[in-house]
Amino acid sequence: MAPPAAHAVDSIIPVLDLDSVPPFWRRKNGVLLYFLLTSSLLASAALGIDGSMTNGMQVLRAWQDRFGHPTGSKLGFFGAANAIGGVIPFIFLNWIGDKLGRRLPTALGSIVIIIGVLVEFFATSLNMYIGGKIVLGIGSSLIQMGAPVLVTELSHPKERVQVTTFYNTSIVLGYVIGAWATYGCARISGSWSWRLPTLIQIVPSTYQLLLVFFCPESPRWLVAKGHPDKARAILVKYHGECDPNSQLVDFEFREIQQALSKESEQNISWKDFFSSTPNLKRIALCFATAVFSQSSGNLLVSNYLTKILEDTGIKSDKDITLVNGMVTLWQYIVALSVTALIDRFKRRTFFLVGSGGVVVTFIVWTIAAQQYLERNSLAAGHLVLACIFVFQAFYTFAWTNLVVTYPLEVVTYRMRAKTWAFVLLTIQVASIFGGYVNPIALQNIGWKFYIYYCIWVTIIFLVVYFFFVETAGPTLEELANLFEGEGARREFAEKAAKVDNEDVIVEEKSTV
Repeated sequence: MAPPAAHAVDSIIPVLDLDSVPPFWRRKNGVLLYFLLTSSLLASAALGIDGSMTNGMQVLRAWQDRFGHPTGSKLGFFGAANAIGGVIPFIFLNWIGDKLGRRLPTALGSIVIIIGVLVEFFATSLNMYIGGKIVLGIGSSLIQMGAPVLVTELSHPKERVQVTTFYNTSIVLGYVIGAWATYGCARISGSWSWRLPTLIQIVPSTYQLLLVFFCPESPRWLVAKGHPDKARAILVKYHGECDPNSQLVDFEFREIQQALSKESEQNISWKDFFSSTPNLKRIALCFATAVFSQSSGNLLVSNYLTKILEDTGIKSDKDITLVNGMVTLWQYIVALSVTALIDRFKRRTFFLVGSGGVVVTFIVWTIAAQQYLERNSLAAGHLVLACIFVFQAFYTFAWTNLVVTYPLEVVTYRMRAKTWAFVLLTIQVASIFGGYVNPIALQNIGWKFYIYYCIWVTIIFLVVYFFFVETAGPTLEELANLFEGEGARREFAEKAAKVDNEDVIVEEKSTV
């Protein structure tokens, strides 16, 4: 029998009938909306390229000769540098999305990333290169503080889930670009074999910087800041097909106002943020999602695949960079598939199938690694290689896409920017730990380190099964009542139904 968490939204009846709304390519300004949102949808591309090159640089002889063949803790510091920089904005600038809007963090972050890339490009020592990665991490986190929230709040209700789920695929696209750029440049002699892939990181950030201010601001943020007319105009243009009398726009606008009015009565200070019981439930789920997304073994594959492949008998630079490219391409295909399937299955289905598959894969992976390293079984080495691809599929199915979608669904508007800053801070801290510890553990205890992962991912599966609530179906405003109790959900549904009935009465009078 399924736990109560599986039936969390059963009592929430969606008011909007989105099946009758045409797809975005048939709506006026639909294509324009999502083109402009690419300035936010590419938010993680530079971060993905950097993460992929953390793997790739370990293979390039010119880079290794230039920076002293780092190993152990020094390699761990190199791998964790981006996340170390990423912590800084969440500690000192967590207010920026609420105060200055959802677009400005993307512009500032893009500029900082470009500066960080240039530091890496001109690096003359490993410390200087690591410094560039830290600066790049600061810029990436700045972008993350506005971009995903804007995507969630500006997307049309019909495609909101798919677009929000698509958001984090840009980091995997970055992995693909970085991996194949490294593979192609590995044959170049001299420093350009690593300088050219490094420079590629500028491209997505430059694109974002040029486009982001052509993108409209979040309607929810504008209403919260006392600009309802601007907010409604944006909804009319991009959601209502330029019809000022659109019933969809009327419903969205009133729903936003109602949700904000209710939330404005509450004091969302950091103290109350963590003291309210419903908020603690939301925060706990967001915290778990962030930690699990960075501790399920993904940092092993994304940052230290070179060491893993060397332990399976793959030694040549060409083969290692080729496998790195194939793994990232496979992950991107799976991530796009999840985006296409996100509305066909419940959120818990993705979490449970993905995390359960990771458990089984790691058990097989551990046994195969032991057989290869201690008994020189060639078949076991090949099995480890296969496990890497299977792991990426299950991990991506559970976490890559939903690490953005799920936290933004379970919190209220007033909590959204702060919660997202908290989620990203948690991700960065978990990344620092994993990025630093993984190479040290692999160097010191080898395949036995995988036993820890077998135990940990089993715990993750159990937590997901018993505690991760279902969120598929309702709108953002309806989901805000998910943790408030049955009475609050019923009251919100009655008010929404009343608004809908008023619209019908008005329409009937206008036709008389």
